[in-house]
Amino acid sequence: MCLLAMFFRVLEDAPLIVGANRDELYSRPGEPPQILDGPLPAVAGLDPVARGTWFGVNQRGVFVAVTNRPKSELSSKLRSRGLLVRDLLGCRTATQAVDQAVRELGQGCYAGCNLMCADQDNAMVIHAGDWLRIRPLPPGLHGLTSHDVNDASDRRLGHALWWLSQRSYRSAKECLQALEKLCSQSGNGGPAICQRGDQSGTVSSSLLALRSPLAQSSYWHAQGPPDRTPYQDYSPVLRHLFASSSDRE
Repeated sequence: MCLLAMFFRVLEDAPLIVGANRDELYSRPGEPPQILDGPLPAVAGLDPVARGTWFGVNQRGVFVAVTNRPKSELSSKLRSRGLLVRDLLGCRTATQAVDQAVRELGQGCYAGCNLMCADQDNAMVIHAGDWLRIRPLPPGLHGLTSHDVNDASDRRLGHALWWLSQRSYRSAKECLQALEKLCSQSGNGGPAICQRGDQSGTVSSSLLALRSPLAQSSYWHAQGPPDRTPYQDYSPVLRHLFASSSDRE
């Protein structure tokens, strides 16, 4: 069960700051962040099986991420949810991404999922399980797993939201440092944010701060469990993406 935490419009210089752990089969760790082609180029990890992604941001500063969600009835032919995320990264705004997602999900061709779509102006979560719901998010701290957004009855999410809310933040750097510590927590008496099972667990972790201007944004990624894998700085890749966008405008 992936976990995502987001600071939305909490700081003026960084309207969107996100940390996420990807939980998956160890045999399917995915590739580290890279530039993906599309209607709008994006920086995202890549699933080598379906060629989709789970966490990415495009040239316009539109962020999209997906988590699993239970769903009772499934079509016999399901399309990869990661491919849907990649499609949505072709949208110019978070609002456009939500509109496209609702059209696609309404056809019943996907397993259950939660989609987070956000940019510097808007943030929304789509719950696509047995019912399809859109949840606009106000400025503040938000979290998502396989349940409803900010559902503190999920012990892991409740702990994450509580732990992050106990601190004050004056800069994007402080938010990123807090998210790094959170994503690296392996339990120690509380719910493990970085999970380890026999066949699956946390296979990678990503931290993103979209600043204003976008060219000053930051992207850190641990290609492995973050409690024992150092984060690497992928910000130059992200800044190259935004700089190439400015060159064409």
